[in-house]
Amino acid sequence: MPDLSSAAAEKLLAGITIPPRPSVVTAVMEERAKTDPNPGRIAQLIANDVGLSAAVLKTINSPFYGLRRRIASIDEAVALLGMKNIGTLVIGHSLSGAIPSKGLERFWDSAARTALIASHLAKTLGAVSREDAHLLGLFHDCGIPLLLDRFPDYKVTLQLANNERSRSFTDVEDERHGTNHSVVGALLAANWKLPTHIRDAIANNHDLGIFGSSMPSEVLNLIATVHIAEYIENSYSRLSTDCEWEKQGVAVMTQLMIDEESVEEMARDAVEMIERSGL
Repeated sequence: MPDLSSAAAEKLLAGITIPPRPSVVTAVMEERAKTDPNPGRIAQLIANDVGLSAAVLKTINSPFYGLRRRIASIDEAVALLGMKNIGTLVIGHSLSGAIPSKGLERFWDSAARTALIASHLAKTLGAVSREDAHLLGLFHDCGIPLLLDRFPDYKVTLQLANNERSRSFTDVEDERHGTNHSVVGALLAANWKLPTHIRDAIANNHDLGIFGSSMPSEVLNLIATVHIAEYIENSYSRLSTDCEWEKQGVAVMTQLMIDEESVEEMARDAVEMIERSGL
């Protein structure tokens, strides 16, 4: 995504509300970034937010972690999840809470599954960090709810873009609205102070010419990993079409140096993992 001047960004975002980074995210991430972070302080910050506390306990007690006893203490949950996981969980829960979400339960469920699959794939492939893959899985489409809230006819745009077999998804959005969810999502990620490589991956996720470009391999591998995660999640959710994989699948596999058989094997493993997680 090209750098935007203040005037250009303001024009693009006219009428689109970019939610600010929640204070609990700022506090948790600042504590986590310290040389010697205090897990007790992070637990206290989480405990002060009823919704976030419930999300943390639900996560640690999910079948995915397979613990033999139920965890009821935020302090213990933070200790078991670890600094990286707790940071990602706080960001993910806060994201869905900060964006207009009426009627979008399936959207956020899909995002959560995609993020979990992406993290699982990152461990299998070894091309990117699990935390980065999880974050991109959560944020890669986060501009969609904001555009739904802004444009009354955006559902029509989604249908057209989802069924487009030649042009990029974002070209359809640009044609109809003068902006797209990748631009909006990248601006939200910048507002939330996510790392530059995550923001670049969000901005270029639907660029049909991205693979083979001069973009850093860290970004390309992230985009490729989440494309596979989306493909698996779409198959799991039994969506009727997956034009994004049709357009990008070969380039994704080339980028990660894998073949169709490897993708299908990873898909089987990921589906088993999702079913254990209860998502």
